[in-house]
Amino acid sequence: MQNRFSWFGGLQIHLPIRHAWLLPLLLLVAFGLRIFHLGAHSFWFDEGWSWHLASLPLREMAGITAGDRNPVLYYVLLHGWLGLVGDSEFVLRYLALLPDVITVALVWAIAKRLQTARGIRWSPYVATVLYALCPFAVWYAQETRMYAQIAMLCTASSYALLRWLSQPPRATRWLVGSAVCLAAALHSHYYAVFLLPAHALVVMGHSVREGRRSLFQWLIAAAAVIASVVPWLLLARGGFAYNDGFDFPLNTVAGRMLEWVRAFVSGGFGYPLPEWWPILFAFIVGIALLAAWRNPRLWTALGLALIPLLSAAIAVRVVYPYRSVFHPRYLIFVAPLLCVFLAGGFKVNKRMKLSMLPSALCLLLLWLPALAWHFTQPSAIRDDTRGAIRHVVEAIEPGDVIVMSRDNFAVNYYWPKIAAQVGKNAPLLSAPEGLHGVLHDELHLIDQINHVGFQPKRVRLILWQDDVVDPQKLVESTLWQNGYQIGEYNFGRIRLPLYHLTTPTLQPLRSEPVGVTLGDQLVLQSAWQPTQATAGDWFYVVLWWQPIQPLLKNYKVFVHVLDADNKPVFQDDRLPLNDLLPMTRWSVGQTLRAPHAMIVPADLPAGRYRVFVGVYDPATGERLKTADGQDQIGLPMVQIVRP
Repeated sequence: MQNRFSWFGGLQIHLPIRHAWLLPLLLLVAFGLRIFHLGAHSFWFDEGWSWHLASLPLREMAGITAGDRNPVLYYVLLHGWLGLVGDSEFVLRYLALLPDVITVALVWAIAKRLQTARGIRWSPYVATVLYALCPFAVWYAQETRMYAQIAMLCTASSYALLRWLSQPPRATRWLVGSAVCLAAALHSHYYAVFLLPAHALVVMGHSVREGRRSLFQWLIAAAAVIASVVPWLLLARGGFAYNDGFDFPLNTVAGRMLEWVRAFVSGGFGYPLPEWWPILFAFIVGIALLAAWRNPRLWTALGLALIPLLSAAIAVRVVYPYRSVFHPRYLIFVAPLLCVFLAGGFKVNKRMKLSMLPSALCLLLLWLPALAWHFTQPSAIRDDTRGAIRHVVEAIEPGDVIVMSRDNFAVNYYWPKIAAQVGKNAPLLSAPEGLHGVLHDELHLIDQINHVGFQPKRVRLILWQDDVVDPQKLVESTLWQNGYQIGEYNFGRIRLPLYHLTTPTLQPLRSEPVGVTLGDQLVLQSAWQPTQATAGDWFYVVLWWQPIQPLLKNYKVFVHVLDADNKPVFQDDRLPLNDLLPMTRWSVGQTLRAPHAMIVPADLPAGRYRVFVGVYDPATGERLKTADGQDQIGLPMVQIVRP
């Protein structure tokens, strides 16, 4: 006897009566994992952006989304959901939870369809358990973003495609369903397009084996999918390819694929994997490949997982080699099919008692600790914006101004709520204003602070991702001249430095001209430093560099403070900006401001000390020299005083 479950008018699940309880139990476990602590983690930047867009009228939402990298479908659904249930973290994330539970059921259905042995086998249940416990899936099922929705739609599209290929030629409803799901996925995120080449290979392979004209029919459906998104692409043609100013190391095919595998194994949220994880994962994949040798249908699951990943890595490497247009979460729809493939060898046949249980247990050795990390270390995983804003609001004093790095919509989500609870408020500014780009000068921010309606006494910074938003530290270095730092408290990657202002109005840095060329490659145009520093406190130097020819090496810059015996008493040696903007990425004629902050030793005697700067090759230690053969440039002396 069998029980038949029919969902969504087409997804039919057949279970022997003695196993009828097992799949609902696994779905309940998956639901429980995804709803557990659903509202415990704070919103982070991207979730705040989702909330912001969903709060807008539909016409305005569509216009803003056209300038972003994602289509509009998810935000439209979230807009309607928000209007029905409110805007708490729990209810907004619930819209991601439900699609991912459906994906768990789809994983079972695909695994069941790809098994060849007669009667019930356990590989569909192993695949379901793997995806239900996959930290990568659990993580994004608890985030107010479109990734769980993409996983559901792409997996449903693949399932419908497999149903269509196994049906008589006239059963085109499954092909239509596959195309509709894929079109909806593509309207949720552009990376869904990388599922098309995988589907093409599956259909081509079936056409060769079966001799059917399925490829021509599929091409018509694929053309309809692409055509459905063309009007939106015409509207958003400058959006998904905009240059946000963020520079990243070179995208490589192998590096991006390894990045995705690491996210799949670890959960994608920074869980510290053991050093032996590649060996264990290679063992698991090896068992699955051996099973695929006995069950050719598993190659379909591998193709549906591997081809989108490979296609995306190649496309990013070719089109955007230095841009931040790749993240493992964009390809989360690969995870369900990979779980199907990894579970496919649970019991190949009666002769070959190959069990997937050992490799499944090995994978759980990685995933169960990651899940525990996910649920017990929320502040170490997702930026605690909620806690950071509560700290800032509770510490507000009269005369405070708050500046956040660009428009952080997670901050905007929490600010009015917490300010109303605490009963305090202060002007909240952003640098730069708007969602995209980096800060190129501090003049607009200075004007904002100087015109808040009162004379500011303190400036509190809320810095997130400031290494890419403000790599030259234009905001902080401006405050070095106009005041002094009186504290800093950090919430993970969120920095909260606090500055006391000593000037009635903020002024730009007043640098002194230097005009010295090093190695016929680099000009130190000017520099700024305070004339006096206190032992045990900060000492700052800001340098303005301009390359006059392409720089072929990633040089480092040193700032040395010497005593009367030419002995360095403290120093700063590092990349002038950061590893995302090494000198080899600097443009000829571009002027960049490099800040250096050093602590003066607390026991340093009072007196006058000389300051020297220079540039050297970190591989050889060789310094670039000036025209007169000097390997360092002298700056004005600094007076060190005792506190």
